[in-house]
Amino acid sequence: MKKRFIPLAAGIYVNYAILGMATIIISQYSSNFQRLWHTNVAGISTVIAMIGIGRLVTVLFAGALSDRLGRKPTMLVGMGATIVFLLGLAFSTDLIMAAIFALFLGVTNSFDDASSYPALTDAFGSHAASMNSLNKAAMSLAQFVLPFIVALVPDAKFTLVVMALVIVVDILCIIKITFAPQTAKPAPAKQTATPAAQPLTQNKPSMAIDGSALIVLGFTISFTFYIYSQYVPNFGITVLGLNSDVAKGLISWYASSSLISVFITSILVTKIRPLHLVLYYSTISLVFLLLLVVAPSLLVLRMTSIVIGFFAAGGIWQLGLTVLTQYFPLQKGKVTGYYSFATALTYFVGPFVSSFIINDTAASVLRVFQIDVVVTLIGVAIVIGVLLRNRQYHFV
Repeated sequence: MKKRFIPLAAGIYVNYAILGMATIIISQYSSNFQRLWHTNVAGISTVIAMIGIGRLVTVLFAGALSDRLGRKPTMLVGMGATIVFLLGLAFSTDLIMAAIFALFLGVTNSFDDASSYPALTDAFGSHAASMNSLNKAAMSLAQFVLPFIVALVPDAKFTLVVMALVIVVDILCIIKITFAPQTAKPAPAKQTATPAAQPLTQNKPSMAIDGSALIVLGFTISFTFYIYSQYVPNFGITVLGLNSDVAKGLISWYASSSLISVFITSILVTKIRPLHLVLYYSTISLVFLLLLVVAPSLLVLRMTSIVIGFFAAGGIWQLGLTVLTQYFPLQKGKVTGYYSFATALTYFVGPFVSSFIINDTAASVLRVFQIDVVVTLIGVAIVIGVLLRNRQYHFV
């Protein structure tokens, strides 16, 4: 491992920690923002949906810019967008202003992912997978801490400004940090077929069927945990009548189990085939989401928060992408772009649909979680279908 690039990794992890907080900060300070922006919970959902639009319009070209302009400039664009988002929310006085500034967090997602993961890969080579997994760990750890910060600091403006200052300091560090040379071209593929790269029979996965199914799976996986993380405080407050601090603290259960899952899943995937692991994880998530909707209670809600954090948010998305790139090894960049686009679509479609449903009634919040159940069920059905077709390919 190249020790001289450790400062680069540290700078990236700090950036992702703030990104993890930014992803859920609107829902965590929902009541505060409702007062500041003169809106209700449906308006908050609209603002969250705008994050998805920002990512949708940038996700497909951010990677190309990273390859052309370099990792550092692309990363700085993403970090700059984070500052605009944080300060924009802090000083927004109405819903329209907040919605416009929310677009910038979507830009952050696209540019950070397009620069940070390749930068770590360039720098750490064979250790890249483990170094990249720590991005998710940094986000989960920060999301675990945020509810405690919200309880201690009820003023959203103060928290947002402090987060922006952290990014400013991180930008100054990133500017000075040395990046590894970009990998110019991928190494030529070996001619010898391997189980991980090529099927052992003449049958090959179909992009129209298997590829499309796996791309839709990227949508369903993201939908499951994103909708849960955004609306679980609403569920606790509205459906179960919990006080605000307890309801927001449910995210800590979710984030801590997600953090643990990052490491456990990286071990399990060496012993269990990725597709099987995706099926197990998705099915367990479905069972607990269904249980929560049918028999809501504080105990079930805490258990479900742990389950969704571990089995839906901790690494299953990456497993789906792994299968997709193994199915189509000569089109990795292309299919990764499609998979990421489907995920970006989640961040818009989920909150946008929810904004037409959710209000301050328990029935409306339950409907949002019922939609989450249905989408998760679709994901399980897709995995089963892909697994049945996988029998003829004899890999992944």
